[in-house]
Amino acid sequence: MSSTAALAPLPPGPGRLASLRAYGRNPATYFQAILPRYGDVLRWRGYMDMYLLNNPDDVRQVLTRAWPEFTKRNIDYRVLRQTMGEGLVTSDGDFWARQRRLMQPMFHSRIVNGFDEAINRATADLAARWRARPAQTPFALDREMGRLTFRIVGETLFGAAIEQHAEEVAALLAQTNTNPKTVAALLTLWSWLPVPSNRRFRRQLALLDGIVYGLIRDRRGSSVARQDLLGLLLAARDEHDAPMPDQQIRDEAITLLLAGHETSATALDWTFYLLGQHPSVEQRLVAELNGVLNGRAASAADLPQLPFLKQVVQESLRLYPPVWGLSRRAEEDAEFGGFRIPAGAYVVVLPYTLHRHRDWWSDPERFDPDRFSPARSEGRHSYAYLPFSAGPRACIGIGMSLLEIQLVLAQLVPQFVVRPVPGHPIVPSPSVTYRPRFGIQATAAIRSPSG
Repeated sequence: MSSTAALAPLPPGPGRLASLRAYGRNPATYFQAILPRYGDVLRWRGYMDMYLLNNPDDVRQVLTRAWPEFTKRNIDYRVLRQTMGEGLVTSDGDFWARQRRLMQPMFHSRIVNGFDEAINRATADLAARWRARPAQTPFALDREMGRLTFRIVGETLFGAAIEQHAEEVAALLAQTNTNPKTVAALLTLWSWLPVPSNRRFRRQLALLDGIVYGLIRDRRGSSVARQDLLGLLLAARDEHDAPMPDQQIRDEAITLLLAGHETSATALDWTFYLLGQHPSVEQRLVAELNGVLNGRAASAADLPQLPFLKQVVQESLRLYPPVWGLSRRAEEDAEFGGFRIPAGAYVVVLPYTLHRHRDWWSDPERFDPDRFSPARSEGRHSYAYLPFSAGPRACIGIGMSLLEIQLVLAQLVPQFVVRPVPGHPIVPSPSVTYRPRFGIQATAAIRSPSG
């Protein structure tokens, strides 16, 4: 980093404990509101000091060029390690780099695209249930999407039907998904404490461990090689031809299970919500899907012929990025925008605010999928849009997530008119993911042939 960093002043920001109530209600919208006052390098002093970077050039510095100097050795990842262990999301340093190299081939498009049939089967079963439900009967859209994505990740990861455990995993995920700086989450760092939340957490985690270790044990005892992700994890060999230990397979499998299931479900929640608020966009999407697919489910090979579908998903991820915030620990003094970030600082990058930066996004609160057309995307800073992070630690499952979201929408949108129930509060809640706090109550009416 710059040799002048130690001489630079600390960034501006509100006074200590200022606006704690507004921060607590929604940190994402709070920072979006105060950034114009303080600029793209901001220091917030509250429960702990945070240094927010909102300039895409600075973000690139943290996530790409200087990534070894900005680590995951902070409180957020300490909490997540209680569940995910040393999987790709939480591990760091040389160990993470080795695991990433080992696992990257598993997410080649040739392998990922082969999961389209499993995604479509699960979606078709959901569509059949929706058709059998009496018209205008409200249901919890977020729970339906959660069950769907849990089934999909179970089949693609384990090659097994594990949806009977969806409720238990959802309960574990709810605690894991708590904002890591809240008391409920911090208690998991001292799991020996005899409090009800810790007992519940240990019980749920033991259940999940039992499922995963049981599947690993059964697979090791089988002579049949499987091409699901668990099979690929078991077959992986490092540069010394050593297999991955069961503990590490467990950590990677649970990381993929929890992260993949939750982020895809949340993205689908918000996309259905946005389409319900913008029927003209929905009609255009239906026309594209019907014109290309003519009533059949899409395959991975169809997606290049469905550009507006991808733009709808990209714009939904811009407005409601499931991973709304990224954090790092500065391992040495750094300088950004003429301000000093001290060694040991908690550094924050918020895709939520980057996706609303007026230097890169006109009318940023408007749902406008055409902003991702090739003509309008040209020249946009590559670090102004980070739904899956970026740089060496970009989400390894980007291709899988986009495939899943697009195939689910391609099958359900032409068949159903999904609308939020009037009067039900839709309140975004930033914890680990950007979820609807009270869920989304919705109805799904069968779409008429005219659209």
